[in-house]
Amino acid sequence: MTEKELQILIEKYTAGNCSQKEKELVDRVLASYENKEVTPFDVEKEKAIEKDIFSAIQGKIKATDNKKSFSIGIRQVFKVAASLVLLIGLGYMVVSKGQEYNKAKVAQVEMLAQQTDWGKRATINLSDGTKVTLNAGSKLNFPKSFKGQKLREVYLEGEAFFEVAENKEQPFVVHSNAIDTQVLGTSFNVNAYSFNEAIAVTVKTGKVKVFNTKAGTNNILELNPMELAYFNKSANTLSKSKVSNENFLDWKNGIIRFNDISFAEAANMLSRWYGITVHFKHQGLKNCHVTARYEKANLKVVLESIKFATKGFDYEIKEGNQVLFKGLCKE
Repeated sequence: MTEKELQILIEKYTAGNCSQKEKELVDRVLASYENKEVTPFDVEKEKAIEKDIFSAIQGKIKATDNKKSFSIGIRQVFKVAASLVLLIGLGYMVVSKGQEYNKAKVAQVEMLAQQTDWGKRATINLSDGTKVTLNAGSKLNFPKSFKGQKLREVYLEGEAFFEVAENKEQPFVVHSNAIDTQVLGTSFNVNAYSFNEAIAVTVKTGKVKVFNTKAGTNNILELNPMELAYFNKSANTLSKSKVSNENFLDWKNGIIRFNDISFAEAANMLSRWYGITVHFKHQGLKNCHVTARYEKANLKVVLESIKFATKGFDYEIKEGNQVLFKGLCKE
């Protein structure tokens, strides 16, 4: 039997046009493979493998002297040819199932989550030794263990400071909306609150790579200590700049800072910092400005300080964490 004749037989079987004897032969071959594991292979090597198989077939045919021995030989060799057809014909399906299996493996990773309310902060120690300080109104999703994973991946909503344990073989990645931050071992801050117009990544120590996932691989920044990556959500742009101080860590150190901001902005900061809701009796009060710095101060101290510094301003603390700003600021 020539290579062409064998190909014709295989094609006849797959098309359902072979004789009963030919069908029985192929059926027996296929049945012998039903319980054997099929693994995907490199399709580019298909022709080379096929050539080797046909060479082996021809070698066995030449070694036979009668119809009986030939019949037995071709049956043995046909197992290989049939398995090749199965692999070629079902290759895509096998690879697809392999991909589904990989996805299933990822899905089996046990994920944990920690969330903080407004006015609360938390410290999370990950299984690899990484320490995460989670700011108020934030959430972190992370695996119970990073073992068996190519990357140490976590998912952040809000703001957090990461002190990443070094592992050159397993990079650490923080996913935060459209920004991915990748490191090997360093400390950095990610501010990714959904209500902000931008996402900011600031490095304290080490080096960090920041990816704009919406723009593809061409929009990547590498940050050194005291550098900031700023992602503008509406413009979909990622830029880098220097920072002159560590004010970006104020929240972690218990510091609340008002740099000549409006009362409206200050009210938002106080709401997130202390878990309160601020109301204005007079809308004009929102346009007054305040400059102050408080370190680990309770709400009462902050409000009294603002009252002292702002003539005409007063406040009232009500039930249910409600605070009323009233009066008007006077020069």
